[in-house]
Amino acid sequence: MFDVILLAVDGSKQSPFVVDLARQLANGHPSTVYVTCCIDESYALEENGDVPGEIVEYPPAEEEQNTARAVVGNALKTLNEAGIRAKGNLIVGTAGEALVAEAEKIKASVIVIGHRQLSAFGRMMKGSVSAEVIAHAPCPVLVEVRGN
Repeated sequence: MFDVILLAVDGSKQSPFVVDLARQLANGHPSTVYVTCCIDESYALEENGDVPGEIVEYPPAEEEQNTARAVVGNALKTLNEAGIRAKGNLIVGTAGEALVAEAEKIKASVIVIGHRQLSAFGRMMKGSVSAEVIAHAPCPVLVEVRGN
């Protein structure tokens, strides 16, 4: 059915529901689930852009990346234990744009994402990632609403 599933996780309380939804989609099919967590550009550590010999420490960015790796790792563990073929990666950028670009890059056949209930102020300030993905995705988008 869906051979390439892009699973967007963020570590929120809704993440287990989103992972379970992707597991249900992939179960019994030769699908690959790409577990993806997006890191804001201001927290992305440059691995090759620093001046040689210069040590750059930015604890908030290190914490952000470690948290993202843990979120992806937990989802991978759950999927692998269920017998689902899964790969993990971190992407950098504005979440909606970065997820759409990643879906295009891996030729996703579906995107599985959560939806958080933001206040009117939250939507005005941050915007809805799921709404942006739905509006620009190159494939169907399945939005998990349980766990809000």
